[in-house]
Amino acid sequence: MKILLITYYFPPCGGASVQRWLRFIRALTKKGVDIYVVTTLNGDYPYLDESLVAKIPSSVKVYRSKPLRFGKLWNILGQKELPYGSLQNKASDSPLKKILYWLRLNFIVPDMRIGWNPSAYKNALQILRQDKIDYVITTGPPHSTHLVGMKLKKHFGIQWRTDFRDPMSEIYYLKINPPCRITLALHKYLERKIIRTADLNYIFSKVIADALPDGKKKVLYNGFDPDDFKGLHYSRTDKFRIKYVGQLTTGRDASPLMKALSSLQLPLLEFSLIGTRDFPETDFPVIKIPFLPHSKALEELVNAELLILIIDTCKSKEGLLPSKLFEYMASRTPILCISEPAGEVYTLICKTESGFVSKDSEEIANYILGLYNKFLEGDNLRTKGDISFVDVNNQVNIFLEG
Repeated sequence: MKILLITYYFPPCGGASVQRWLRFIRALTKKGVDIYVVTTLNGDYPYLDESLVAKIPSSVKVYRSKPLRFGKLWNILGQKELPYGSLQNKASDSPLKKILYWLRLNFIVPDMRIGWNPSAYKNALQILRQDKIDYVITTGPPHSTHLVGMKLKKHFGIQWRTDFRDPMSEIYYLKINPPCRITLALHKYLERKIIRTADLNYIFSKVIADALPDGKKKVLYNGFDPDDFKGLHYSRTDKFRIKYVGQLTTGRDASPLMKALSSLQLPLLEFSLIGTRDFPETDFPVIKIPFLPHSKALEELVNAELLILIIDTCKSKEGLLPSKLFEYMASRTPILCISEPAGEVYTLICKTESGFVSKDSEEIANYILGLYNKFLEGDNLRTKGDISFVDVNNQVNIFLEG
């Protein structure tokens, strides 16, 4: 079997965006699948993680091309970096920045990475002419990548499958800072057309899959790769270590956690932020660690007593499944999820006995205090629930069935 994957984010890009398909590719090549990848060269990336390049199997053929970078226009207009992960106006933003956000939300549809599409299409066309590809997969966000797959299907009749790692018209930043009605209608139109045109749509969440327009769909969790955790072992210290890993994008409310931690004031508690931007100010000490290579970040997950997961407050929150949830589970460190006790995250955490879900600061404080006291007593806090069904190897078996 030969598969062509078209993805904007791929190593050396770092962060959560690359992990899903990097895991799948590694598992698929072990099963004898030939993989071709069309991706960017020097794209607008949230982070760089050169260590991930070594995880790409040697048999994978990677074709890179430079995108038209709207980020350069952003720089010329006086902004230091292209917005990633959120699009929100703050009271402190300059008038120019507010105008740029409005223009981006209303005139660049579906997203700012659409400038890469012409070169991605050209590379994909070259591969299709050289080799007999069984099917093409486009993964988003950025959802503009799906437009490349749709064009290839229209002109060449190829088998085309989409992969949704996040909602499209219901993506959280469109809920927090809505575009005009015409633009939102265009997002919904493109979403319907993509899903109905594709031969199969892989969706990261059952709740989101059910909410999307009619079309052939299959749920494919992000999962975790057991190989990533080989050789990693929990090491106890004299500190009760609470860690939050990754970005805190707009719509994720950390205030219940902050209120709980402020009320506790536990002497051995150590709170760390790893690769986190825009975390609210606290009235207790915080250790701030910059973005880490993936392998180092996993070490941090394993060597903690509690991991924090914060779910967006947007309308589609019940179907959101952050990629890091599965690596949190695999670390066997208890998870405290700041969210309403409902939705797919809640179901998975309960099913796997991986932690606790609440938005109530008093309940959160009681849960932390309970773990803290067990820690002082020398108890083993590691989780032991069954997580085998979200092992990437099981997810790839589901993928190959379709």
